[in-house]
Amino acid sequence: MKTTTGNRTLFAFVLAVGLGWAGPLWAQSSKQDSSDGWVPVKHLEFTPEDVEGGYLGPEGELIEVVQRADQPSLIEIRQGFEAEVVKMMEDR
Repeated sequence: MKTTTGNRTLFAFVLAVGLGWAGPLWAQSSKQDSSDGWVPVKHLEFTPEDVEGGYLGPEGELIEVVQRADQPSLIEIRQGFEAEVVKMMEDR
């Protein structure tokens, strides 16, 4: 019997679903190992702690920042453009 791509895909899907259900089923059986089914609950408490830090920076070095130059826009809006847009919106 020849196997087709569809059969392989179906087999892979069934296998993935089967393995997906197997993990939770094994996990449930391990929780019920105790005689009465009771599972202890862990309580964690976190206490606040003071964290101290400092600032490390250059000592005695002057940092210079160069300002960006203002550039004029390279895009020019033609005269009457705004009026054309308003007219187009009114015509709708």
